[in-house]
Amino acid sequence: MESPILKIGYDARMIAHSGIGMRIRGILSELPKIAEKNGIEITVLGSREKLEASGLDSSILSFYKFIPYDAPVYSLREMWGISEMREFDILDIPHFNAPLRYLEKCIVTIHDIIPFRLKQFHSSPAKQIYMHLVFSLLRSGAARIITVSDFTAKDLEEVFGFSPSTMRTVYNGIDFGLFHPRPAKEIQAFRRKYGLEQNYLLSVGIGKEHKNLGFVLNVLKGLWSLGKTERQWVIAGADGKLPEYLKADASGWEDKIRILPRLEPEELSVLYSSAGLLLFPSLYEGFGFPPLEAQACGCPVFSSDSSAMPEILGKSAFYFSPMDRDGFESGLLELLHKPKIATSKKRLATSNVKKYDWKISAKKTVEEYLLLARKKKRL
Repeated sequence: MESPILKIGYDARMIAHSGIGMRIRGILSELPKIAEKNGIEITVLGSREKLEASGLDSSILSFYKFIPYDAPVYSLREMWGISEMREFDILDIPHFNAPLRYLEKCIVTIHDIIPFRLKQFHSSPAKQIYMHLVFSLLRSGAARIITVSDFTAKDLEEVFGFSPSTMRTVYNGIDFGLFHPRPAKEIQAFRRKYGLEQNYLLSVGIGKEHKNLGFVLNVLKGLWSLGKTERQWVIAGADGKLPEYLKADASGWEDKIRILPRLEPEELSVLYSSAGLLLFPSLYEGFGFPPLEAQACGCPVFSSDSSAMPEILGKSAFYFSPMDRDGFESGLLELLHKPKIATSKKRLATSNVKKYDWKISAKKTVEEYLLLARKKKRL
């Protein structure tokens, strides 16, 4: 490549985290061709070993330069950054934890503001103070703000006074090489391996209370006890442990609940392909990967109608209020007892998930680099 027109530093320290890590992997997997075409040189700040362990192909990693960067997340070291950052035209920071002394050159991605919208689950005064400080500084000092949904952008405007003119929504994507319908033979082998019944109900997500799994459990207990359904409930994404807040309510129903261990990436697609229905009761999501992953694998989605989910799923899913037990129960029973209704949105779901492509995300990211570069040149 000739002398680059832009030098970008990309903070990849959170590559092993759940949603943020997925975005880092997705964007980095598609940036090389687009960046090279536009004369952009990208240096990854973080651990090369962690990126290799994340599954990024070596041919992709060979495009990037690397600078070791190991400042702990949410630390004073991180807020100060490293001296090498001054050499970059732009710093791409995929979370709100930006280096404050280089803030004027940072494009910062904000995924959600859960601690401010759901204080009952995130009541730490220190965390509130830290985030108030950081978000105030981002509002006034960051070069550009990226959000993962229009919903998150609206939240930032309402709660912190961010200007819409400083923000752009760049959706996350789905790895279509990984998430696609799997054949019956793979599904049968997967179910045998993990002791799963046919057409199980599936919930996916880390075991935090805003994921609202207790809501689902209490409804299912009523249906199981009355014999209205025998469906097994499978929970994935909690590393093989029943979330602490569910333990008391789950007592006595262990035969109906299956908690899966951490799955290999190749197994995730089979997990969705094997399920009869994804239940996604979250109270708040800035984006929400599991419903899209399920749709990509042909699994119908019964989702909470809160936060970003109607924006992300549109008419391709079935909805319920995450506070309305009766509405959830009646809707679930209809989907369980009338399979044709459950599968009626398959075409819409297939069409919907195609909108979430990492190639599109990477293209829009590069557009932001170039836009900011042009703006700086004018200044």
